[in-house]
Amino acid sequence: MSMDFDQRGLFTRADALASGFTDDDLRRARAHKSIVAIRRGWFVRGDVFATLDSAQQHALLAQATHADSGDDVVLSHVSAAVVLGLDVWNLPLDTVTMTTRRGHSGKRSRRRFLHGTDLLDNEWLHLDGMRVTRPARTVVDVARTHPLEVAVCLGDRALRHGLTTIDELENSCDAAQHRSGAGRARRAIGAMSARSDSVGESRSRLILQTVSTALSNQTIFDEGGRRIARTDFLFPDLAEVIAEFDGENKYGPQPRQAIIAEKNRHNRLAEQGRTVFRFDWRDLSTPHVIIDRLDAAYRRALLLGPPSGRYAELPLPAATALVGICAPYRRCGFPRGA
Repeated sequence: MSMDFDQRGLFTRADALASGFTDDDLRRARAHKSIVAIRRGWFVRGDVFATLDSAQQHALLAQATHADSGDDVVLSHVSAAVVLGLDVWNLPLDTVTMTTRRGHSGKRSRRRFLHGTDLLDNEWLHLDGMRVTRPARTVVDVARTHPLEVAVCLGDRALRHGLTTIDELENSCDAAQHRSGAGRARRAIGAMSARSDSVGESRSRLILQTVSTALSNQTIFDEGGRRIARTDFLFPDLAEVIAEFDGENKYGPQPRQAIIAEKNRHNRLAEQGRTVFRFDWRDLSTPHVIIDRLDAAYRRALLLGPPSGRYAELPLPAATALVGICAPYRRCGFPRGA
């Protein structure tokens, strides 16, 4: 019997056996890499698995682990962040993180970490057939247990996409005040912003704010009130210097037109007497390089004098709605073999 089948989702050994396949069929399919074992007794097509990034692969493992766990267990921390569709830059994805209200300290196995902490009924939701901590609780849990930089990147994305608010985060932090890392979480929340469009911008803001308060995504107008540009960062106390982060996907699918538009935009800012400096993802690993460029830009701006025009903080365009990462790969019916 062929192990060819037309599905993208998870299936179990029991699903396969019930459809007429045998354990030998499964072993041969694994040997030929036409299926991949996500965890014991759980599989997905090999060609599907090969298209997934690390977060999507983690989402499959989280689904399988959740299904094998008790009814009082909820996906939390990093796993909840993955399932909610949040950016999990620099967070570990090798272990599924879960929380249970059964009062015990953390329990770890090779691929699962079970936290034993209080969990109120309003702190979790059902998503793609799983119990998952709500965004505010998820961000606070990550902020309690991971470094500030990664927590801020996660929180910024949740805020930018409207999954939570600063008030909700602060309330969730208050509820966690007696848990380890609560003070760390409160510091991270104080550094989060709903005006960041990417992990790169979040990391940039944390670096730049060690020198001065950087205003994110300010709109620049000329003297006639016409819109010139929206900047990544502007420093009102440093001669209105502008900092631009060049992300990897900055120029999109039509780079030539985007580069020309960017050059015209830069020229209009220069005509106002504004000083702009740039940096990219590689520079984020050497913050002193960015700070040196800011210092040099400030010295140039002082020589030019005050720029013309004005700037204002306008509402940002609506962010694209986040979609649960698991939906396309959730467990589905196993097709009957021929």
